[in-house]
Amino acid sequence: MADIDSAKQALLVQFGKALNSNDVVRGNAFVTDDFIWIYYEGPDRPEGRIIRGFKAACEAVVERANRLKTPIVFSESTEYASDDKIFSTYRVSGEFIDTGPFDVRAIDIYSFRSDKVCSKDTYWKIITG
Repeated sequence: MADIDSAKQALLVQFGKALNSNDVVRGNAFVTDDFIWIYYEGPDRPEGRIIRGFKAACEAVVERANRLKTPIVFSESTEYASDDKIFSTYRVSGEFIDTGPFDVRAIDIYSFRSDKVCSKDTYWKIITG
């Protein structure tokens, strides 16, 4: 794997801040007009759930936050680069009101086009006791 491009890495930091703070206006500056988030759960087979646009992505983060009984904790984060993609691996744990505690290993695959994020593809591997 190649070293991570510092401009792409900086873009992802800004993207993440905007996404997690529900800042649609700011976030739209970092994504393409046809940005999609292939979410880790949902009814669309086999993708999970395809979220179109940065505004809808922010709404999904708010929706997920509203389901939380305990805050999400992110740890063990590492990033890898390959051509037009950055792979971010991490561990995430917390507890949802409706489905209970979770502890997962996850990967986000970010794709870029024209110096912007064009997709985020998220996978969760559930860890069981």
